[in-house]
Amino acid sequence: MAMKRAVNTVIPKPWQYFLRLALVGVTYWVAARLSLNLALVHGQVTPLWPPTGIALVAILVLGRGVAPGIALAAFAVMRDAAALILLGALVGMMVSATVGSLVLVLSGTVPASSFAATWAVWWTGDAMGVLLVAPFLLNLLPHRGAPPLGWRGAAEVATLAAAIGLVTYILFQNRYRLEYLVLPLIMAAAWRYRLRGAAPAALVASIVAIWAAVNGNGPFVHETLLEKMVTLQAFNVSLSLASFLLASFVDAREKNEQMSRLYQSASLAIAAKTDAINVAAQELGAPLAVLTSYLALLADGKLGPAPARWTAVLNVMADKAWHVNRIMTDLLDAARIEAHPLKSKRSPVDLRDVVLSAVERARTRAELNGADVAATLDSEPVEVEADARQLGRILDNLIHNGLTYAARPPRLRVSVTTGSARAVVHVTDNGVGMSESERARIFRPFHRGKDPAFGSVPGSGLGLYVSRQLAEANEGKLTLERTEVGLGTSFALDLPLARREAVKSN
Repeated sequence: MAMKRAVNTVIPKPWQYFLRLALVGVTYWVAARLSLNLALVHGQVTPLWPPTGIALVAILVLGRGVAPGIALAAFAVMRDAAALILLGALVGMMVSATVGSLVLVLSGTVPASSFAATWAVWWTGDAMGVLLVAPFLLNLLPHRGAPPLGWRGAAEVATLAAAIGLVTYILFQNRYRLEYLVLPLIMAAAWRYRLRGAAPAALVASIVAIWAAVNGNGPFVHETLLEKMVTLQAFNVSLSLASFLLASFVDAREKNEQMSRLYQSASLAIAAKTDAINVAAQELGAPLAVLTSYLALLADGKLGPAPARWTAVLNVMADKAWHVNRIMTDLLDAARIEAHPLKSKRSPVDLRDVVLSAVERARTRAELNGADVAATLDSEPVEVEADARQLGRILDNLIHNGLTYAARPPRLRVSVTTGSARAVVHVTDNGVGMSESERARIFRPFHRGKDPAFGSVPGSGLGLYVSRQLAEANEGKLTLERTEVGLGTSFALDLPLARREAVKSN
């Protein structure tokens, strides 16, 4: 992620581009000239080649456009092998080592008998440049999410690096194989400051070790070139891998702990919100149930015949009471979905009965709106394995949306089709339809569509979100089947058919 962010995708101005080329080229050339002072093979090949790491970081941060600056610097440093080394660097470290070593042999700079040693040192030098120098340079750059090191932290890292350099120098001044005693200090830097401590610590220790190898100090006194190279690179690889792995492990552990704390905090917040919604629902549910019951008694005439002029008023009150109950139920379901997955009590149920019940529940509102609501069903039962109450909730939401966003006069059709193993309920309206941008958001919580004729419409924006979750709890799928602006919308509820054995036992 950080690497993608670091690559520069903005086209710079010409003077900025050439300034970057110059800076990268000069940095590469200076690092190359200094590195050749630590060469093990005739002033041409060094066991640590920082320019490779510098080139990698420059391309990651500034983009591929700085490649010409790197190429010119490589030409200036290695004139004899300029073209071949450039091609090798573009292909890879192994190819660059092979080609570069061949050029040195063919030009007479290195005898043919030293080809293997030259290739090994060249290849490991490039590898160490990437492994040691690139991480050090990358950690100097600001990273998103990483806390600033600060002056105190920078001073501690510098002190640790200096101490590691001093200890490494002392260890390489005797002939005993004690060089790995510096590893605890490097591990401490990695533990304390992660990669920002491990990278400079490993680089400093490696530079001191290379200096000792070049000057034949300590354990390198009686070693051949190949032995020096093997000893040195084993030391470098051990330091870098051990410190980087420890730093990565500690960093990953801290991130896991942080994610665990965030998860616990989120869980507590969700639980508190769910409890609050449950309490509110209980407080609102009782008076709403009483209101709905009395409205039903008045509408049915059980309390005596109601005046004709009350009919429209009672219908409106019943519709609004049902609407409040629906919003409250959606809020409860949304809170429960957020707290834990929905559960369903699935059993074989005739899908035709569920559809007819939903259409009947919408009858009052349909009459208020002058809507034409009809269901097209087969004469044969359509048995599905589902929770009948949850299916009713889904159809209630779909029919409610169809009536809310319908044209005038509203027209809504509900039909059922069956396949070999699935049944599909289609709910189609002649409403306002949806635009392309609207389609991508309809199943998101708290998203409410807009009616061009009236602007925003009332509702919680949870109906389709809850309906999709209910469908998935019943191993079904709720999808937007078709929509077009001004020409209506069609939703499809896909459900598994009940197994014949279950239907028979039922």
